[in-house]
Amino acid sequence: MEDIFEIYVTIDTRVVELGTCDAEHISMIVLLHTLFEKETGRHEVPIDEYLVWVYLPWSDEKKVVNNDTELLEVFRSFSEHKETKIMFEIQKMPYIPVAHLASSSDNPNPQPRFMTDLNDVDFSGFEENIFYSDGDDDVGENEHVGADRLGDQTDIVGVETDEMGGVPGLRELVVIPEVPEPVCEMPDEIDNDLFEGYQSNSEDEFFSDSDDERGDSKVQTVMKSNCFKQLIGCPIRFEVGQTHDSVYTLRGLLTDYAIQEGFNFKKIKNDKNRLTWACLAENCPWRLHASIFGDDTTMQVKTYNSNHTCHRIYKSQEARAKWIASKFEVLVKNNPRIHCGVISDLLRDQFNVTVDTQRLYKAKRRALEVLLKEHTECFSHLRGYAVMVQQCNPGSAAYIRLQTDTSIFQRLFVCFEAQKMGFLEGCKPFIGIDGCHLKGPYGGVLLSAVALDANSGLYPLAYCICEGETLLSWSWFLRQLRCFLKYPEDRPICFMSDRQKGVIGALKMYWPKASVRFCARHIYANFSKQYSVQKMRKLFWKASKTGDKHEFNKCLQDIGSINPEAMAYLAAIEPCHWSRHAFDQSIKCDHVTNNMTEAFNSMLKDCRSRNYLGLMEYIRRMVMSRFQLRKHECSRWGTVIPPAVNKKIKENSVECRVLRTLHSGEGKYEMLGLNRAYTANLNDRTCECGQWQVSGVPCCHALAGAPIQPPHLKRKPGRPKLVRKRESTEKPKAARSGGVVCGKCKLPGHNSRTCKTEGRPVQTKASRKQPAVTEDEGASSSSNRSKKRQRASSKHVGDKSSQPTTQVQTQPISQVTQLD
Repeated sequence: MEDIFEIYVTIDTRVVELGTCDAEHISMIVLLHTLFEKETGRHEVPIDEYLVWVYLPWSDEKKVVNNDTELLEVFRSFSEHKETKIMFEIQKMPYIPVAHLASSSDNPNPQPRFMTDLNDVDFSGFEENIFYSDGDDDVGENEHVGADRLGDQTDIVGVETDEMGGVPGLRELVVIPEVPEPVCEMPDEIDNDLFEGYQSNSEDEFFSDSDDERGDSKVQTVMKSNCFKQLIGCPIRFEVGQTHDSVYTLRGLLTDYAIQEGFNFKKIKNDKNRLTWACLAENCPWRLHASIFGDDTTMQVKTYNSNHTCHRIYKSQEARAKWIASKFEVLVKNNPRIHCGVISDLLRDQFNVTVDTQRLYKAKRRALEVLLKEHTECFSHLRGYAVMVQQCNPGSAAYIRLQTDTSIFQRLFVCFEAQKMGFLEGCKPFIGIDGCHLKGPYGGVLLSAVALDANSGLYPLAYCICEGETLLSWSWFLRQLRCFLKYPEDRPICFMSDRQKGVIGALKMYWPKASVRFCARHIYANFSKQYSVQKMRKLFWKASKTGDKHEFNKCLQDIGSINPEAMAYLAAIEPCHWSRHAFDQSIKCDHVTNNMTEAFNSMLKDCRSRNYLGLMEYIRRMVMSRFQLRKHECSRWGTVIPPAVNKKIKENSVECRVLRTLHSGEGKYEMLGLNRAYTANLNDRTCECGQWQVSGVPCCHALAGAPIQPPHLKRKPGRPKLVRKRESTEKPKAARSGGVVCGKCKLPGHNSRTCKTEGRPVQTKASRKQPAVTEDEGASSSSNRSKKRQRASSKHVGDKSSQPTTQVQTQPISQVTQLD
């Protein structure tokens, strides 16, 4: 199995994650194309030239990758070292401007970039950067200038050619000027006779001392420098010549490095142009000096001594409140109530540093100040968000309520048109409502209404941000829900709640005809605070989930026998709110808990600490993706019955096998079980156990009494055909030979009424089929048959040989008359 690697690329100062790949599907063009697509979003192959390096984590080195062979070797090396993350550094080769050449208007003989005629070459301004090279291995007398002296400043490459007008030893000159830094001097060994007969233009034609030219030179210098790259999971390392974006970036890295290595700084120089920091420990040689390089912001490390002779310290002075806040800002945003002790433990585990409690409180306060600023800014965008919801989703609702006579935010209600239509057309008339507290600096409560689809899946319907769970907030939320849904008055509906403050009164006010259920889990939570007996716990849940009224009363009596006060506590709550046997049977939902709203609240996870806009967008995206996933799942259903209902029917059909069924007529049955008997009426779709009426799914008793009915008979007009219809390629059946057979003479071709063979011997069927024989052959065959019959009769007679036997005498047939 091929190893799968995670590919990362550092380009400029950014780290780009390209995804995963193996050695069989990687190449230089694939790597660059993927990076180009990630950066630009265009599915094109880059045309620029790039330099590629790879970091080797086992040696802290950077290796150049030039081709696909070296790239595959890199993947093999990482596989051998059991490394799964590969970090590449890719740098686009900078564009180097070409020196300005005289235009055709200024010079009647313009010089092309690629020159093949030495008579037209103008070397003015380039004499100091000319390097000649032969294609042969032998170096001539005038060609011994090596690359070690000219370095990378070669601007003209000579290639020997035969197109030099017949002049031997002359070469094609390709002018590729570079920005000199510094300009290399030509050695004295170059033959100056080569330049005789050519005029030189002034150097001012090609180079100037203007500020723009110097600025471009600085930019090119910075681009060629060794920029610092922060690698994921790798320690910070400095080196001489390394450049950083600004002095502020370098200061932050030095702080991280001091905490990483465990020492404090002595800041000798610390301004915008120079930075010299040393180790605070006495006689420790560690020291770093950096200054401005190239432009006015880039800092370059000029001198660096990385040796430490001091001992590591764990109570670092560099871990200030600002640094701690920057490292744990996201954590504090997601958990504003996080304890400072948790931050202290994380500092010790991740950075090996300990700080005092006062500094931790300051760091947490700084992070909360940033969080408060973000939450404050989001309120100015709420009105625009509401308009955008209604424009992008016509028919949707996004209502904002302000405090009376002020512009202060109070409540926000959101419900999309797709949620409304899906609930009215495909969901159960059952809604769970609940609220959860938000963890941001402004607090608040998120009220939500969650329904159930046909497959008993969660269906978020509407949500609201308000100041708290009060009668006013619940009334406003339920009123907006009723006005937006426009629910028909003649359709039943049921609400499930946790008996929160104000929700009961709000339901009676704006949904007076709706049936109301209370979450049995919350009822038991309050019940168990006073009556915490394990046996009563089982009896409570049995009483809540039973659909049989007699069984419910028996459970209450058993609870009363243990503790009469406990029975009185449950009897005070009407059974229609928490027991299945008393639920509204038109709802066809047997839920006794409000777990669907609890599940919706758990989906929010850490988003409850986000600002209001961030929370609304998270819920919108979650609902949108969930609806699309449900749609895809529904398209794969094999039947119109949802999988959850089908599963329940199969479970009930297994339980019905042990029941004995007695049919009493008119769709009524009595099922005899192991403990008791139940009656079911298939025509009315009712059962004595009550489960069928409440859930709408046939119980095991109903399935036991549902016999398999034969299909309806379909009779075709006319007489039924007895002969099979043959295919067109099938041979027809052979016709019967002989037709009518006479009953007297047994000859075919006529019947007994038209028979004219009176007195003629009667022929049997066997005799008709025999061919004509002679008199001698007939006599011998008759004799043989007589002997065989005698032997057969003697075997069957046995001891009864005294009994008389009847001998059959046969006369030979001399001739058989054949009829046409």
